[in-house]
Amino acid sequence: MDLVVDRSEFAKELYLVQGIAERRNAIPILSNVLLETSAGKIELSATDLDLSLRTSANAQVSEPGCITVNAKKLYEIVRSLPDSDVHMKVVEDSWLILHCAQARFKIAGISRDNFPVMPDMTQCGEIRFVAESLNDLINRTLFAMTAEDHRYFLSGALLVVENGSAALVATDGHRLSYARRDASCSEEAKKRTLLPRKAVQELVRLMDGESEVFFGQTEQHLLFKVGRRSMASKTVEGQFPAFESVVATKGDKIVEVERERLIGALKRVCLLSSERTRAVRVALENGRLIFSATSPDLGEAREEVEVEYEGGEVVVGFNGQYLIDFLGSSGGERICIELKNAESQGVFRPAGDKTVDHRYVVMPMRL
Repeated sequence: MDLVVDRSEFAKELYLVQGIAERRNAIPILSNVLLETSAGKIELSATDLDLSLRTSANAQVSEPGCITVNAKKLYEIVRSLPDSDVHMKVVEDSWLILHCAQARFKIAGISRDNFPVMPDMTQCGEIRFVAESLNDLINRTLFAMTAEDHRYFLSGALLVVENGSAALVATDGHRLSYARRDASCSEEAKKRTLLPRKAVQELVRLMDGESEVFFGQTEQHLLFKVGRRSMASKTVEGQFPAFESVVATKGDKIVEVERERLIGALKRVCLLSSERTRAVRVALENGRLIFSATSPDLGEAREEVEVEYEGGEVVVGFNGQYLIDFLGSSGGERICIELKNAESQGVFRPAGDKTVDHRYVVMPMRL
């Protein structure tokens, strides 16, 4: 293999594949990126056996070939190089020689014979998404996905596609975030499937600067194509919880609050909440929304927010960080809060946003 590639373009694609490569070194080859040439480009592939990514960069290829090298280390080297063309050549015993300006590196590689076979990524044209819309749905739900491995069926988001709209739903058992946008995908498409957490996180990176995402599914893999990049994720087994009744939850005590005012008050009060539970007391009464927190070791905090409200009083305990997570992703100027009683879920949603249906349901805490 002998080629020349633009440093900035190569670094951008390396950044993506090194995020996929396995870093725990249980199987050393999984820490590597596969570099192989084709007509006028260098292709980069990485996998952790659950998630696989293939991308490419334009290159002047003098001699075809391939090699695998440590993905993270190669990215660090290329990122540090001056802004000039990078000359790469494979020599005997699987060494990669890299030149850029006055810099020279000799990097140990491994033959591609030991690299896992990549999934077939050609069947990814079933559904077309507007990248901006899909990215917005992910931002509104990603924070609610559980990171607990033993709850694998919650370690991701449920994708629901129908009638030209796309929705994502995520829950960790204590909160649920639902977001739906119309006209964000193919009109005739219909799909209901689980997207693993890591696949969702990497998809956000792939969509940067792109306008379309193509999605397909085989028996074993979920397939995504974004520009020159193709990603395959193993399908997730398990039944996502029935969310429809949870999303339909309503409260009879309703108030609208300026989002930035709400974020500021919650962040300040949470400074003295219990580090273990992050419990915050939320009290709604005539003309006031009151946040307070108490910690035996730290002290007490309280802040009032003026609101237009004249209904009955209600006091509910919530995890304050859960509310801050939602407010950071919801956008908009005002937030609608629906409460019922101390034993019922709270419902939070952006007020007046006609482009997206975003509902966030949080279980109450015992104070």
